[in-house]
Amino acid sequence: IAQDRGPLEGIPSAMKLTQSILVLVALGVSLSDAVKWNLRRSRQGTKIAMRHESLLFAHTKAKMRAGASAKLVESTRIVHKTAYWGQMSLGTPPQPFKVIFDTGSGNLIIPAADCTVPGCAPHKKYNSKASTSSSFVTNEKGEGSSEITFGTGQVSGDFYKDKLCIGDQLCFDANFIAADKMTTEPFQEIPFDGIMGLGFKDLSMGDGFNIVDDLQTRANVPGGNGQFSFYVSDGEDSEVTFGGYRAERLASDIVWAPVRVESWWQVAIDDLTFNNKPLNLCNGQCQVAVDTGTSMLAGPSELVDKLQSMVNAKDDCSNFNELPNLGFQIGNTVLNLRPDDYMDKSASGCSFSLMALDVPPPKGPVFIFGDPFLRRFVTIYDRSKPAVGFAVAKHDGMDEASASELIAKIGGDSSATSSSSRTEGSNPFAVNLHLDAGLMGGAQTDDDAALTPTSPPAPPAPPTPEVEAALSRAREARRASSESLSGSQDEDFGYHFRASQMTVASEVSSKPEPAVPAKDDDAAFEMSRLFRDGSFIQKPRQHAESELFSVKLHRERK
Repeated sequence: IAQDRGPLEGIPSAMKLTQSILVLVALGVSLSDAVKWNLRRSRQGTKIAMRHESLLFAHTKAKMRAGASAKLVESTRIVHKTAYWGQMSLGTPPQPFKVIFDTGSGNLIIPAADCTVPGCAPHKKYNSKASTSSSFVTNEKGEGSSEITFGTGQVSGDFYKDKLCIGDQLCFDANFIAADKMTTEPFQEIPFDGIMGLGFKDLSMGDGFNIVDDLQTRANVPGGNGQFSFYVSDGEDSEVTFGGYRAERLASDIVWAPVRVESWWQVAIDDLTFNNKPLNLCNGQCQVAVDTGTSMLAGPSELVDKLQSMVNAKDDCSNFNELPNLGFQIGNTVLNLRPDDYMDKSASGCSFSLMALDVPPPKGPVFIFGDPFLRRFVTIYDRSKPAVGFAVAKHDGMDEASASELIAKIGGDSSATSSSSRTEGSNPFAVNLHLDAGLMGGAQTDDDAALTPTSPPAPPAPPTPEVEAALSRAREARRASSESLSGSQDEDFGYHFRASQMTVASEVSSKPEPAVPAKDDDAAFEMSRLFRDGSFIQKPRQHAESELFSVKLHRERK
């Protein structure tokens, strides 16, 4: 077995309490799935490649779980898309598939026809026997199959070569993974069939497996120069362009930053800014990875904590209109995010949305620019330099004055970046591919309207006298019970009960319901609800020997 563990494996994440719980729950699910997997049998005479892709699915799933329930009940919250995918085909005759185009990973992965597990069930599957151009291949290490572990989930499959087409014009032979196993979580719920990794070669399975290199050397796009670009929005006009970019999607000239680490599309930043004023937080050591496969913004925990403190956003949103633009300085240029890009604002309050993620050297420390950044800027990826280009996205209402606020010039090293006119590199022969958009958990565009209530939810009814009396009786009963405890494991604890009206209602009916374990699917949401509404919190009595603290959780059947 060829062991090749990714540089992010085992990264400690320092997040806010709720986010930590969600990530642990997500990772717990994937690990339990992984335990059930036996190492797959390789084809005779070949080895198995082992890989770890840490960004895709881990944090996007965590963030989806953290926000999805709130989006369903909060009428004032904007429902942003969390995944963008398009159509490509494999084989002769062509077999169509929907894939997410992910600059944070490096392999093309498609479900195989012989995959019968639930993770493959909803998706279209590649049938090698139905393609006259299909062949089984190995990489330069003699590996003919692979197992890949994501932040959440795992896939395994064999290596194939076949004709790949993006649109009708862009076709070339590509090596890829036909997955015969995909874990239920997250693959059963994702709204696309597979993944097209658009990262650099070190993320791929070996020579000939990197799609970005193929686009530069094999693709037949005149004037393409190894470029591709993304324009994404919350509307129906998102697209990826192979062979350049569309000038009409740009509201500013392009700022180019050289790639410092050829793995993710990763560039150096000189500092962070508030309203274009440097904060002196980076000392030239910060980097940013532009990741089209994740819905989050993230950064090193130490810097995220400092930024959150310096932003000083009030939980009740009372100072939201006074919050600064958060900028990332590259040389003498600042790329700005507005407060509605880096804050989560809803009917229940405001919170800083950057997640903490600690990536070790040589890739880290690094910020991750996901969908909130991509909706603000068109990003252009140039393999020939290599470099990443940034231009303000021309959404409705974006004029020259607004664009100049998002890409601003300040004092700094002008040699760290270069710029070009928005029309200078536009390629009339480029291949434009429409991207569908939706939620990573499977809710697609057509269903998005259902996620945004047309009227605010009714406030909860005040407790009735019967409920108030029941609450009083419950407190008295628990107080008496705790005082009478002796000889039990809980004798050193006093019970402090916090009940919601929902809890009291079952007492009023005198029909207590049995506890039901939470399902994996909603464990994260239920965990947060239980901490809020359904827990007995036990605090230690004051004595020198004990510093115990425990929480008892229950879940009521609805």
